Amino acid sequence: MITDVEAARRVAVQALAQYGIEQDAVLTFVKYRENYVFKVEAESGSYALRLHRSGYRTDAEILEELDLLAVLAAGGVSVPRPRFTAKGESFCRVADEHRDVHQVDMLEWVADAEPFGDVVSAFTGEAVVDPAAFHSLGVLIAELHQKASTQQRQTPSVRPAWDATGLVGGARAVWGDPRRAFHDGAAGRETVDRAMAWLGTELGVYGKAPDRYGQIHADVTPENVLVRVGRMTLIDFDDSGEGYYLFDLATAAFFYLPHPRFDDVVSGLFAGYQTVRPLSAEDLKLWRPMLLARGLTYLAWAADRIGDETSDFIFEHLRPLVVELAAELVASAVSQ
Repeated sequence: MITDVEAARRVAVQALAQYGIEQDAVLTFVKYRENYVFKVEAESGSYALRLHRSGYRTDAEILEELDLLAVLAAGGVSVPRPRFTAKGESFCRVADEHRDVHQVDMLEWVADAEPFGDVVSAFTGEAVVDPAAFHSLGVLIAELHQKASTQQRQTPSVRPAWDATGLVGGARAVWGDPRRAFHDGAAGRETVDRAMAWLGTELGVYGKAPDRYGQIHADVTPENVLVRVGRMTLIDFDDSGEGYYLFDLATAAFFYLPHPRFDDVVSGLFAGYQTVRPLSAEDLKLWRPMLLARGLTYLAWAADRIGDETSDFIFEHLRPLVVELAAELVASAVSQ
């Protein structure tokens, strides 16, 4: 098990040879969350090398993600292209000094780009909101959905699904039961419980017709959108899988919920999206519930990482917001 950046770097250096890249290439640590990410600067170009957390993803799950990226890139969607190994494989496996084997893949580096924003400034209202930029983001999300919807899968998806079960299925949800986030006795657990039951029914009625459900990114946060001279590129498909198309839009908007210009964020996203794909009356009716579904997943994620700085932020700031959303939807359901 890798426990620090230098141990991860040693594995990354070993992986370079499998990609036909010289081992004296410059490796710069970029980030660690679920995986270690390094920037590789070599004679052949610059790449993002991703060292997967041991046991987090199966080989089949990683292959499905990289296949989706290749399809999207070939179809003109602005995403990083995967780089194949010298043997023509999508990723490689490398053993560390403890003989633990790690999956490593590599993507083209998005040069001279900056993140679209960050979730903290979006949440605090400090982020500058340009409706035209959110219009462009809506277009990009729709292009992804449009191209992914044309992909003819030969076998069922092996990746976790962001469907009713994956979002509000309690212990069966992708990130587990969000009610665990009330471990400290915080107010709102009963309200969330009622909202989850209602939301599960609503998502079941909404269904999985191909105009509303298919391959999605599932993590369109501001940090995962890179901007270079006005052109946006969507990165980090680690959470991708089948899900509701509306979920990607909800993710793109979620952290702006407390922002004074939240309505401008939504109108920009929707307007851009609908230049490529329409949004139905059923989609619009489910918009606020889908925001709640997104928020619930963050509570579940934080419940597994008590003591983590990001989890502390979620418990302090997002949890009250999610309870407020849940109360709103419960009240709305009662009044119908």
